[in-house]
Amino acid sequence: MRIALVTNALEQPARGNHTTVQRWLHHARGTPGLTVDAVPSEVDQVFDPVPDLFHGYHAMHGGTAARELARKWGRPYVVSLGGTDLYALMRGGQEGDEVADVLLHAACVTGAFDSFGTNLRARFRDRLRYVTVPRGCSVPPEPAARPPNGIVQVLLAAGLQPDKDPLLAIELAEELDRRGVPVHLRILGPELDAAYAYRVRARAERLDFVTMGEVPFEGMPAEYERADVVWNTSFHEGGANTLLEAIACGCTVIVRDVPGNRDFALEEGSPVRVLARDDPDGFEAFHRSLLRETFDERRQRIECGHAWLRRFHDPHEEVRLLVALWQREGK
Repeated sequence: MRIALVTNALEQPARGNHTTVQRWLHHARGTPGLTVDAVPSEVDQVFDPVPDLFHGYHAMHGGTAARELARKWGRPYVVSLGGTDLYALMRGGQEGDEVADVLLHAACVTGAFDSFGTNLRARFRDRLRYVTVPRGCSVPPEPAARPPNGIVQVLLAAGLQPDKDPLLAIELAEELDRRGVPVHLRILGPELDAAYAYRVRARAERLDFVTMGEVPFEGMPAEYERADVVWNTSFHEGGANTLLEAIACGCTVIVRDVPGNRDFALEEGSPVRVLARDDPDGFEAFHRSLLRETFDERRQRIECGHAWLRRFHDPHEEVRLLVALWQREGK
């Protein structure tokens, strides 16, 4: 069986979509009788042999091309849903209509969270089939737990664009500073919207406890290990790979209350905490608690995070579910 994974993330190693695609390729390519190739989201491609199934990664970013390729070559296609797709459906308009059309014509829709399926069923009832494929993350050897250094080291790994809302992260860091919590916020990510990036940089430059930069993909584990806590402030792109990677590297995580993030937080034993905007005292108390962590407490927290990853986010189980889906829909 031959699978074509259609994506626009082949040349974006710092982006979460690229991380997921590469993880799928790495784990799936060892499956006997299965060939999986990632192909760009362009509809004028020639295939020889023709894939048995096209798989669009995200309705907007890969699903539209997967639909057209499937029509052109007479094959079925499936789509993996992202938070941006759900947001487009919620907003409606031309983009929402396009996402709906891609999903409704797919043989099956997958997503990393049960709540995505609940959302789709409420919207489309029985007009499409949804399968949950939880996001996976490999657990590295136990990272060396370092004691706090007197400053809460915060990391925001996000591209500079409005959807990621790094300005909220700066506001939260300012609030901690006003309350006397020693804090350093490091924002790492590429410039994806020039005008917005200028606003973020201008704001950050006025604050000595906020720094910005960009590191290659392979350098991110070291950045996570330097951090105490990773924040996710995105308006709608919840459940990101960066959160799982951060926990694997020993960080704790605080996230915006959006789908995906909320799903992570609700899993039993989850180290993910949802940001309560109406509880600034609790937000302060949590970050002060990180300053008081002993070496043993931090090591125990890391061990609990790894146990959660192994239970709910095993990448081998992720790909096992994907392969079962491909084999069923590609017949």
